Amino acid sequence: MLHQMIAGRALYMLAPIPTALPAIKDGSLLALGVSTSRRSPLVPEIPAIAEAGVPKFDFPIWYGVWAPAATPASIVKVLGKDIQSALGSPDMRTWLQEHGAEPMRMSQLEFARFVASESERASRMTQSHPS
Repeated sequence: MLHQMIAGRALYMLAPIPTALPAIKDGSLLALGVSTSRRSPLVPEIPAIAEAGVPKFDFPIWYGVWAPAATPASIVKVLGKDIQSALGSPDMRTWLQEHGAEPMRMSQLEFARFVASESERASRMTQSHPS
């Protein structure tokens, strides 16, 4: 999508800051705002979209880890434990923060609820703002 944006074939996009940052710095992309509720420490000069005129806009880009539905519970448990351990590592936290990410340590159940909530929120947002 980034190359489509730079080529002028897309009008706008949401992209992770580290992905878009080189194009922003070289002037081939104009950043209108960050999608989180507050400015990013990576690009403090770019306002949050809420600051730029869309009140209450807060739509951060997030990542998660999924496994096939048939994955044995014992493996899911080990994966969850290892992921929690990695996210708790000072080196990993530093690396994530340097790349504009804020780790959200959640249990499998908490993550499932988060995904359902984000899906519902995105659905409401797209239904209330038709293209």
